[in-house]
Amino acid sequence: MLLKIGGTNMINALHRISEGLDFNRILTDIKPFFTYDLKSPWFFTEFGFLLTLAFFLIGYAFFKPKSQWKLIYLILFSLFFYYKSSGPLLVLFVGVILIDYLLALAINALEGGRKKLLLVFSVIYSLSFLLYFKYYDFVIANLNQYLKTNFSEQNLFLPIGISFYTFQSLSYLIDVYRKEIPPSKNFLDYGFYMTFFPHLVAGPIVRARDFLPQISNPLPFTNDVSKEALLRITAGLLKKLLIADYLAKYVDMVYQLPTGFSGFEHALAMYAYSFQIYFDFSGYSDIAIGIALILGYRLKENFNNPYLAPNITSFWRRWHISLSLWLRDYIYIPLGGNRKGVFLTYIFLLTTMLIGGFWHGADWRFVFWGFAHGMLLIIHKLLSPKEPNNRWWLRGLGIVFTFHCVGLLWIFFRAESIQVAFESIKLLTLNNNLAEFGAFWSARPEVILLLLFSALIVFLPEAWKQSLINHVLSLPLYLWPLIFLIALQLIIQFQDNAIKPFIYFQF
Repeated sequence: MLLKIGGTNMINALHRISEGLDFNRILTDIKPFFTYDLKSPWFFTEFGFLLTLAFFLIGYAFFKPKSQWKLIYLILFSLFFYYKSSGPLLVLFVGVILIDYLLALAINALEGGRKKLLLVFSVIYSLSFLLYFKYYDFVIANLNQYLKTNFSEQNLFLPIGISFYTFQSLSYLIDVYRKEIPPSKNFLDYGFYMTFFPHLVAGPIVRARDFLPQISNPLPFTNDVSKEALLRITAGLLKKLLIADYLAKYVDMVYQLPTGFSGFEHALAMYAYSFQIYFDFSGYSDIAIGIALILGYRLKENFNNPYLAPNITSFWRRWHISLSLWLRDYIYIPLGGNRKGVFLTYIFLLTTMLIGGFWHGADWRFVFWGFAHGMLLIIHKLLSPKEPNNRWWLRGLGIVFTFHCVGLLWIFFRAESIQVAFESIKLLTLNNNLAEFGAFWSARPEVILLLLFSALIVFLPEAWKQSLINHVLSLPLYLWPLIFLIALQLIIQFQDNAIKPFIYFQF
C-alpha cells in the first residue's frame, strides 16, 4: 500500500510524540528521515515526500510573497530534497551553482576574445562533471573492448538530475554571454533558480529568462491557480502510479527474459512501453508544474499530446519540449541551422539528435536511438511537400505511422542491449502471430484493457481533452479536496508496495 511506503518512521515518531514517549525512541524513528539512500532516491510519489511537503507548505504559507526569507526557506528545502537523493554529492551541486554564478558575472564584465575564452572555459567546467560521472565508465569500457586496453572502471554513481541541471546552467551562461539576459546580481535568486526542487531532478529544463523574472513577482494563490495545481498533481499521480507502473510490470517481464516471449508479446511490450514512458515522464512533469504553481511559480509545459503528432518533426515539437528547444537553441542553431545549405542542414540536424541521444545515456542504444530519430527527421524534410495536405485521413495515417516509428525506437530505451533491441524488433515484425490474441486475453486481460485505456487517453482529439479539462476546472473549489482524496484512495487500492522511480531519474 502506498501509505506504508517512505513515511512509516515519521508517522511512528508523531504518534509517540502525541503519547509523550521518551525522546530517544522518537529520535530513533526520525533518524531515517534525515538519512539518504543512493539506491532509493526521494521522489514525488513517495508518501514520505508527500507528508514532508505538507508540513513544508504549512510553514511556507506564513512568509510574505516577496520575502527573502521565503526564498531561503525554499532553497533549504530544495537542498534537503536533493540531499535525500544524492547525499554527499549535494556538495558538488552547490559548488557548480556558486562557480557558475561567479563565471556569469565575469563573462558579463568582459568583451572580445577574453569573453569568448571565458565562456569556453565555463562550458568545459560545467560539462566536466556530467562527462565524468555519466560517461567515464562508458569510454573506459569501449577503450578496453576495441583497443584491448586494461583500464579499470569506477562504477560511478550518477548524481540525480545532473543532466538537467547541467543543461540549465549552460543555458544561463550562454544567454548571459549573448546578452540575452543580464546576470543575476543576487546569489539567492540564482541559487533559487538552480535548486527549485519541482524541476530539479527530472526537468523540465528551465530557462533563466523564463524563471528569474517570476522570483520578484510570484503568482497569487487564487482559486483558479489552486484548482489547476491540484488537477496537475492529481493527474500526474494517476498517470504514474495507476498506468505507468502497472504497464511496467508486463514490460519488465518481457525484457527480463526476451527470448521467452513471442513476437506478438513483444509487440504488446512495445505498445506498453510507449505508453509507460509517456505517462511516467508526463506524470512527473504534471506533478512538478502543479507543485510549482502552489509555490507561486509557473513552469512551462513539457508535453503537448506527442502521440497525436502527424509526423516526426511535429513529434519533437511536442515531446520533452524543454529538451527539444534546448537542443535547437544551443546546438542546432549555433552549428548553422538551416543557414548553410541543405546538406549541412541535415548534418547539423543529425549531429543535434546524436547529442540528444547521448545525453539520455552512456550506451550505444541511446546513440543509435538519436541517430535513427535524426535520420527520420531528415527523411521527413526530404519528402514533405511544400504545400501540406490537411485532409483528415492523411493526418490520421501520419499519426499512426509516426506513433509506430517512435514506438519501435523506444525499444532501444528499454532493452538491456542494442542486440536485444534488434532481436525484439525482428520478432515483433517478422514473427508476429495475431492468432495469439485469444490466448493472451485469457491469460492477461488486464494488460489489453489497460493498453486500450491508455490509447483512448493519448489519441483522444486535443479539442476534446481541453474541453474535458475546462469542465473539470469549472467545478467548485470545495469539491477539489474530495477529488484528490478519491484519487489517492484509487492509488492506495490498486498500487503495489514497490513504487518504481521515474524513468527519467536515470538520465
